[in-house]
Amino acid sequence: MKRVKKSMLIKVLVALCGLLPFLYPVNSPQSSGIQTEALTIVALGDSITWGYPNGESWTEMVMNDTGIRIINRGVSGSQLDDMLRRMKTDVIPVKPQICIIMGGTNDANRGRTTQQMMADIQTMANELMARDIMPVIGLPIPMVEQRQEEKLQDLRERIISSALLTIDFSLDFDLPRAEFRKLIPDGLHPTHEGKKMMAERLKKEMPRLLAAYSKFRK
Repeated sequence: MKRVKKSMLIKVLVALCGLLPFLYPVNSPQSSGIQTEALTIVALGDSITWGYPNGESWTEMVMNDTGIRIINRGVSGSQLDDMLRRMKTDVIPVKPQICIIMGGTNDANRGRTTQQMMADIQTMANELMARDIMPVIGLPIPMVEQRQEEKLQDLRERIISSALLTIDFSLDFDLPRAEFRKLIPDGLHPTHEGKKMMAERLKKEMPRLLAAYSKFRK
């Protein structure tokens, strides 16, 4: 009888151990020590951030899944220099802990150089840090048109070289051309599935961002 009870106890303990990753996930945002309920993130961007064509955005998906407050400040047609101007009204008054900046698509379409784009990004990052807001630069998703995409790739490489904190939203779109075109049928904007991929990327990266924020605020 004692052997039976011992065997049952072992089975229960094994089952509980199997549940631990779900009860206390290793990559949980809370593992950074940051209370996510008190966290505010502003997403500053263009129509890809806003959620073209229907306003459904990857920011909303992340907020619904995690409870983290994300204020969407995407404006269709916005370039990086527009975002720099909008920071005074769209970001700084909100006093977020983190600001995700993602742009470059409209800039590339309108002939701006990567040097101009990078200068705007660096200026925004400096202004945010001066106000104790941690900047995170979203690497833009790919474009179908080859010449513009080459310019965006140059921008991605410059951002990475700058040592600014990044989220690589382009990573999950590195797919065979047929699959890629299904996700970005108009050449610029992701479909619902593409937006979900972006949301999942941010969710995966959130523990790293929160750990970085813990160091940033010290």
